[in-house]
Amino acid sequence: MDPKKDYYRILGVPEGASADEIRKAFRRLAKKHHPDVNPGDKAAEARFKEANEAHEVLRNRKVREEYDAIRQGGFAGGFHGAGPFGGAGQAPGGFRAESFDFGDLLGDVFRGGEARFSHPGRGSDIRVELSVDFLDMVRGAVREIRYPRPRVCGQCGGTGRAGRRGCPACYGRGVTESEERVKIRIPAGARDGATIRVPSKGEERSAPGESGDLQVELRMLAHPYFRREGNDILLEAPIRFSEAVKGAKIEVPTIDGTVTVTIPPGSSSGRKLRLKGRGVPTPGTAERGDQYVVLQVVVPPSQPEEFLRLVDRIAGFEEKDPRSHWN
Repeated sequence: MDPKKDYYRILGVPEGASADEIRKAFRRLAKKHHPDVNPGDKAAEARFKEANEAHEVLRNRKVREEYDAIRQGGFAGGFHGAGPFGGAGQAPGGFRAESFDFGDLLGDVFRGGEARFSHPGRGSDIRVELSVDFLDMVRGAVREIRYPRPRVCGQCGGTGRAGRRGCPACYGRGVTESEERVKIRIPAGARDGATIRVPSKGEERSAPGESGDLQVELRMLAHPYFRREGNDILLEAPIRFSEAVKGAKIEVPTIDGTVTVTIPPGSSSGRKLRLKGRGVPTPGTAERGDQYVVLQVVVPPSQPEEFLRLVDRIAGFEEKDPRSHWN
């Protein structure tokens, strides 16, 4: 804590701001200046660190009271921490730095990431959501993700102390946050909501094997024309009226490329044509689902008189009442 800094001005809040106003102001600044949002921008990184320092001081009532007292000249001593927490991460009165959820802060960037600083025992897992294209989920892919990872402070080794004072690098918490980059392999046929675990890439611990894991939850993006049902793929295929009546051969897309499909004469809208083995792979096996081509007869939106006369002639060959089974 630096009493020479105006943490209220840094966050853009009045001195009488409530805890909720301080939290909202910090979230707004963090989302704007976080290094993951501004890669390579040192000025933004510095503003983020400054906002983080201000938030750490003002978000806790006891620490904030000490800060206000020092600024007003009414507090002579007894607070020895270089950061917002004195000694081994504690402020006067025995308050210990509470867990800080950076995943909640960066929810708009990582959609659900979670990192909690729980110093004793094994490190916490970090959960992030990854949006993946439909075809990458079906075919499999390798993707690189970036996320904020709590790490053991390199300056104090996780003790939170620098000699007799609180560590200035981590403010006595024993952890710092830095960007981590990890490549993950998405298996072919992965389902929406599936979770990929990356061992030891969660909250870092100094002892081997005690770091948490990274849990990556996959979210499949919608495709313009493919739709997945289990391991099957559905594709709606618009066809002409003449193709439905007389039959035809048409080209349709599959996840493996274009294939030729034969439309039987007299096909109606909703008829499904099966393409065996053209669906989604079953992870870990050689099996695949099927693709179904769902025919949709397209009626011309513009109907000139000549067309309507032809329709009247065709009507004489149609079934009198195709809905008679309802009666």
